[in-house]
Amino acid sequence: MSDQVASADPAKLAAEVEYWRTRSAEDRRRLGEVAVFDRSFVLAHATMQQRVRYHELARLLMAEEFERRQGLMDAYFREKTLDPQTRDFVVPPEDGVAAIDLSGHALVHAAVAEATAFHAAAVAAGRTFPSKDSLEYVGSANKDFSETSALYALASSPLLVAPVARYFGVFPILTGFGVTLARNETFHRKSSQRLHFDPEDRSQLKVFVYLTDVDAASGPFMAAPAHNSRHLFEQPDFLLDRKDDDVVEAGSIREFHGKAGTTIFCDTCRCLHAGARPGSRIRLVFSIEYNLPSHLGRKLFPGDPLPGRVRTSAIRPASPDRFEAALLDLTA
Repeated sequence: MSDQVASADPAKLAAEVEYWRTRSAEDRRRLGEVAVFDRSFVLAHATMQQRVRYHELARLLMAEEFERRQGLMDAYFREKTLDPQTRDFVVPPEDGVAAIDLSGHALVHAAVAEATAFHAAAVAAGRTFPSKDSLEYVGSANKDFSETSALYALASSPLLVAPVARYFGVFPILTGFGVTLARNETFHRKSSQRLHFDPEDRSQLKVFVYLTDVDAASGPFMAAPAHNSRHLFEQPDFLLDRKDDDVVEAGSIREFHGKAGTTIFCDTCRCLHAGARPGSRIRLVFSIEYNLPSHLGRKLFPGDPLPGRVRTSAIRPASPDRFEAALLDLTA
């Protein structure tokens, strides 16, 4: 064998590098096109471009359902007696977040009483709650509260449903509700204590009802309005990760303080939001999740497996009217 080593051809090597770079980029593009149909992938890993494609597809496939729910919303406003306290209440689309004091309302008062009593009884019984970082999950719709509970009565009432429908422009789906406790002892950088978007859709309304008085020492809910948050969506490879406060303009983050019964409506898919940051007092909250038919927990077509994001499957009223059936998405 010769002891000489063949000299490398720089032009050939450069061509090979460019070939594999192009091949890699093409593979990533094709993976992205395939992954957009996998809801579990989109829910947990998708870039903003992939999310946009998925929800464009979902709206296309569900065009008839969106039209049906628009008609349902119109009928709801005609046939239901709207509550005077929220009859004219609007969540501004450009903000995606608004709050109202509902502490004097009977439905809210009953929900606060039920949730706080449930928490007190669980603590007295020595019950431990599932937890994630700073939050403890005290109770949920799927196992602790039924269709006869005061919490469901509030979540399904025109008091809350009417403003949600008005914001969406279609009749909404109630996909979950529960009670959480923020202990506010430690700051966790990878938790919901830092600013983040929720992944369920391009738009989603969560309603947070304070069950305890909340001030700056209670880890209040905070949010940057949609118009202060949207610049992140313009980044094509943007991922739904935790962000520091300086990602938005100084002074744009709103903290929501108030007594028990204070109610916050927030589009958590459009508004950067956080809460439960360290403080000296605990915070107990009733949270409700309303979604559009295009949300990632809903089937795109018959036989499409669910990724397990809907948390109201145990709520089954005996004789629901067409509005309640649509709210719980019983025909999906």
